[in-house]
Amino acid sequence: MKLYVLPVLAVGLLIAANSSGGDTVKTELKKLEGTWGMVSGEAKGEKLSESTVKSAKLTIVGDKYTVNVSENAITGTQKIDPTMKPKAIDAIDTEGPHKGKTVFGIYKLEKGIFTVCLAPPGKDRPTEFTTKSGTGEILHVWKLKKE
Repeated sequence: MKLYVLPVLAVGLLIAANSSGGDTVKTELKKLEGTWGMVSGEAKGEKLSESTVKSAKLTIVGDKYTVNVSENAITGTQKIDPTMKPKAIDAIDTEGPHKGKTVFGIYKLEKGIFTVCLAPPGKDRPTEFTTKSGTGEILHVWKLKKE
């Protein structure tokens, strides 16, 4: 299961920083701020365990994120481009197994649900919200927690 945790933490998924779009980026980053609980997740074509999903937490403040999954925490910064179709996200872990590496992804934000699909470091950005065996991609669905 730990193999799934590392990419999961890179998400965090998942989520912020400067990119093209100026005010659009700032507005979108504001929408992403908060504490999120995982609703579902998969890695490499397999669903994450219920215990992993229930324990997962994502916190976003500005262009910084912290993801906690299965007693592991990863922090980093993110850049988004909400003008792309689908919306693009680049995550750079500042702590964790992928420290200093850029992970390319796509995301959508709808009605308090944040969905992100990320490729492993060094791989191309995903084009759809799915994962397949052998790709190393991860997919997470997060719900904003009420304060």
